[in-house]
Amino acid sequence: MAAMWSPIIGLLLLLLQLAPSSSSYIQLPLQGNVYPVGYFFVTMYIGGKPYSLDIDTGSNLTWLECLHPNHQCKICKGPHPPYRPNRSHKMVNCGGQFCTDLHKDLPPYQDPPCHARQQHECHYHVRYVEGTSSDGFIVNDTVFVDVFAPSKRVQIFFGFGCGCNQQPQKYSPVDGILGLGMGKVGFVAQLKAHNVITKDIIGHCLSIDGGGYLFIGDYNFPAGVSWAPMRKYSHYYSPGPAQLLFGRKKIGSKTMMVFDSGTTYTYIPDGVYSQLLAEVKQSVSRSLERVTDQALPVCWKGPFASIQLVKGKFKPLALEFTNQVMHIPPENYLTLTQKKNVCLGILQTPKAGGQMMIIGDVTMQDLLVIYDNVDKRVGWVSKQCKHNLEIPSIRAL
Repeated sequence: MAAMWSPIIGLLLLLLQLAPSSSSYIQLPLQGNVYPVGYFFVTMYIGGKPYSLDIDTGSNLTWLECLHPNHQCKICKGPHPPYRPNRSHKMVNCGGQFCTDLHKDLPPYQDPPCHARQQHECHYHVRYVEGTSSDGFIVNDTVFVDVFAPSKRVQIFFGFGCGCNQQPQKYSPVDGILGLGMGKVGFVAQLKAHNVITKDIIGHCLSIDGGGYLFIGDYNFPAGVSWAPMRKYSHYYSPGPAQLLFGRKKIGSKTMMVFDSGTTYTYIPDGVYSQLLAEVKQSVSRSLERVTDQALPVCWKGPFASIQLVKGKFKPLALEFTNQVMHIPPENYLTLTQKKNVCLGILQTPKAGGQMMIIGDVTMQDLLVIYDNVDKRVGWVSKQCKHNLEIPSIRAL
């Protein structure tokens, strides 16, 4: 076993010598949209092949669909051929530090982390609030990271999940998840451990027209950012409890709010959701006709060429925190479907989410949202989020 890991240890020691600039960061272009794709994702080359990964600030573990001689992917449903690990040197032992940290980072783990017959494999099981899940084991592989300030390319050895069983078993526009949470096994934590970046700061800008960009590291913040103290709530980033306003009317009581870029729509707990839904329906009852649309539960009849043409019929929302207010215009909670109907992009929080208010992609469009783990704060500012197509991305080994 020692001989097996010696090349890896040597590589890590080499990486530790590559001290980054004090202002180092990486910036990656995003693809996707709220509807109809349902994801904002990056393209990463892992083991020399491309994979589309949903950027997820609500997850610590990165994983992608995987084929392995002992663990066949039951239904691999991503856009690229599934990842095939080389079992001779890429498996992570169950008793290793990475595996220990992993099971501390994940939500309560129901199965034994170490299986008696497979001690050499670090297993994982992760279930998401909206009901999807992934099961598999942990492997390592190499990727290149293009770093800004100064510009250079660094090779890292990266630990991630090899997902052999994903639920539900249906086609997905992504191959897996890029875990951007605050745990020790997340993508950002690994970049910092390898000295690729100096500061644990994440930001994403999701364009309302699709695409956008993601940055990680010591980025120059624009002017006008609204900052709120960061509170860790479970494994999510949170600015704390928030009071929801519809127009100027308070809806329900204060509710713990979290940001989750891996969730397409915004979710509100049952009592607050019911009251908000009644207010929205009443406010537009005379001007718009309700219609059934398979895209979302609550919709109004079109056809509408764009949200801009109908948003004036809806009142804005707002979230009041202790020291800040987050304004949510109608275009950040409405969605235009393929039938050109306009639908409410706010849903009721699933039981697994408890009483959380989950701010998803629809509400973060054309906002630069910043998770500053150095100064323990969360920030946001209105911004046009179209990305520059020449931004470097993570490339193949």
